[in-house]
Amino acid sequence: MRSLKQPKFTKSVSYAVEGMTHALTTQRNMRIHFAAAFAAMVLTLLLDVSKVEIVLIFFAIIWVIAAELFNTAIEAVVDLVTDDYHPLAKIAKDTAAAAVLIAAVHAVIVGFFVFFDKLLPLRVRDWSSTGEMALYVATIPFGILVLLLISWRAYVRVKRNGR
Repeated sequence: MRSLKQPKFTKSVSYAVEGMTHALTTQRNMRIHFAAAFAAMVLTLLLDVSKVEIVLIFFAIIWVIAAELFNTAIEAVVDLVTDDYHPLAKIAKDTAAAAVLIAAVHAVIVGFFVFFDKLLPLRVRDWSSTGEMALYVATIPFGILVLLLISWRAYVRVKRNGR
């Protein structure tokens, strides 16, 4: 029998958002990833992309952000364990950074394949014939909203802490 109470779902989500906010306020690369994700979502909203392409873009965004979060967590644990240089600490940090690099390269490749032929020549979404795509296109502003809300939370935190 457990003696500790399990946190409620909202509390768990709050902790996750706090982790994302920490990464966004302390990791320059996470801010770069968020900006790139925002730009990719706006392009996905405006350009004539298919359902599969929307899924590919969202997958690439999520993979990069998740990799950066794992990288941040691994760096924090390594820094907690030792302040001294250690070859194993270097390996842990370098391989975590390599995972982010692989994810970012994947995202660039996906972005190239999805957006290149829609930008040259420009193929803008025809809103009058969105039809069955409307539901799928509606997920994009939701993703943008999530990015903006977490970014706003991070901005407020930075302003409050005077950084």
